[in-house]
Order: sequence, then C-alpha cells, then structure tokens
Amino acid sequence: MITMQKLKDLGLNHLSEAVLKRLTQNHIITLLDFLQEDEMKLSALTKLRLNVILSVRAEILTKFSAPIINGTTLLKRISETRTVLNTGILSLDSILLGGIPVGYITELCGLAGSGKTQLSLQLAVNCARRLENTILYIDTKGDFSAIRIQKILDANGCSHKDMAEIMYRIRVVHIWTMEDLVELFKSLNDKTLIINNLALIIVDSLPCLMMQYIGDENKIGFNLLNTLVNYSRFIGNQLNVGIIYINVQTRWIDNDILDVEDDDMSSALREPTYIEKRNRCLGKYWQNIPAVVLLLEKLEDSATDKDSAQIKVTVINSNIARNVNSQCFLNLNALGVI
Repeated sequence: MITMQKLKDLGLNHLSEAVLKRLTQNHIITLLDFLQEDEMKLSALTKLRLNVILSVRAEILTKFSAPIINGTTLLKRISETRTVLNTGILSLDSILLGGIPVGYITELCGLAGSGKTQLSLQLAVNCARRLENTILYIDTKGDFSAIRIQKILDANGCSHKDMAEIMYRIRVVHIWTMEDLVELFKSLNDKTLIINNLALIIVDSLPCLMMQYIGDENKIGFNLLNTLVNYSRFIGNQLNVGIIYINVQTRWIDNDILDVEDDDMSSALREPTYIEKRNRCLGKYWQNIPAVVLLLEKLEDSATDKDSAQIKVTVINSNIARNVNSQCFLNLNALGVI
C-alpha cells in the first residue's frame, strides 16, 4: 500500500535529511504517519512553517490521490460498464434479471444429457453475434462441435461471411488437466495472454478435470480448485467478464429403511421404498462458490419430434439477487436453444 511507504523514499519537497531524522525520532516514518499527525505538531517538530507543512500535504495529495471525477463523468462510466451479459434468450434473461452476471462465477449443472453443452454453445454463439464480444470456450471433454455451431447459424439465416466472423470470435482451447487450466487462468490474470474484447469465459466442464483427484489425501485437487476460483474471481472483476462453469449432477437411488410400528407385519411382505438423491459434483467447498447456479432438466415427455426437446431451467442458488426458484422453459431444436 502506498500509505505505508517511508517518507524518505518519496522524494518530497522540503523534507530534508535533517527534517526526516526529526520525524523518525518522533515515530513519524510512513506517509500514513505524516498524514494522520496534527499540522501544528508537525510544524513544531520539524521547525518548518505551517504553510510549508500544508504545502507538503498538498504535494502528497496531488501525487497519490485518485483523480477527482464529477457526477456526469461517473454516471457515464457506470452506464458504460456492463453488469450482465444478455444471453440472447428472453426467458433465460428474465429469470437471470438481465443476463449472465459479469464479475461473478455462474454454474450450469444437470444430469448427463440435460442440455448443458448445447446451452453453452448457444450462449457462446449469441454472445459472439455482438461485434464487440470475444468468447473463450475451454473444452475439457474434446467434444466441442464447430459443425453444431455452423448448423445453428445456418438455421438462423446467417451468411457464410457472418458465420466465419462469429466463429472466429469464439476462441476454443482444449484443456486436459487442472494444472493446465490453472496456468491458462494465471496467464489471463498476469496479462501474458491478452484476448481483446473478452466478454465471456465458458469452461465445459470442470468435473472432467477433477475426477482424477477423487480420494486425494494430499489435497492437491482442492488446492488447484481453490487457486482456480481465486483467479476466476479476480479475472471476472478486472476484465469485466462473465464466467460459466459446467458442472454435473449425479443421481443416486437409496433404499429407505422405515420404522414399522406393526410388529406382525413381516419384513418379507413390505414393498421396498426407494429415495432418489441428486447432488452437484465438486464437493462441499464448491457448493457456495458460484454466485448463480442454474439447474437444467430435460423434459422427456415434452418433445413433439425426435429432433427437439424442452429443457427446464431453474435458479437453485443466487448470492446476488432474490431470484432463487425462478424457472423458464427452453426449446432445443435445429435452430439451437431458444
């Protein structure tokens, strides 16, 4: 912090070696010490006139204070800073109160085959259709489909030129280990990797990289995940981008053991009772990391033909707005997710 720098290192006018020595003898060593001390006392200790002390303080404020911004400039800056990324899907934007939150981690989770990757591709396409946006799509499963994106764009009437431009703005990176993913985010954080107009980062998916650390007694996986979360939060805020992680929901069927009051009832005659349990992967640490969690469920009975399906999307967790349990229904077909 600049306020903890030593006065002798700042090269301030009027603070000669003799003056600095007197200040040090009176435990006034740092910039903060000087600013917090009474002006009259400083004048007496340094044997400098009061107007000189005030001049030194003015020099400090000029050098190290943030620039003054008037109300009009501040309002313009706030209006130009995006807080959400529109998904391009009206019903989804509605339950998200405008779109994917910028500067935060958003999670898409659901059972296998629930449409997570399809929705991710659609979000990448919709975001990239805005000329100023670049999307970083991190594929950890090796199933990113440029052909699927091309079909979506073609079905929506895009020209070949527009298709090429949109697909160019979706930068795809294949990552196979947590170490490589952390290194990628570190390079974004350190600005050794610069992606112009970056608006959205999608990681599809995170559990694929964490599976190798199941039962990890050395906590290597936890440490990598924690580092990734810290980089993600910093990048989201500093680069003003939205970050989406794809997670997997698991389903377990357990026998339910009931206490039966009727002792005459034979246990052999009881019908077995089962309870379905669903959990999000990545453990307890991850559960409250995302600011927003969207649960996807494919409604099998809703499809009118084999090439379409309906997906229910529910906000099951939100740390930034009161929209928990908000729901919408999306259609998955040749046009994409709409």
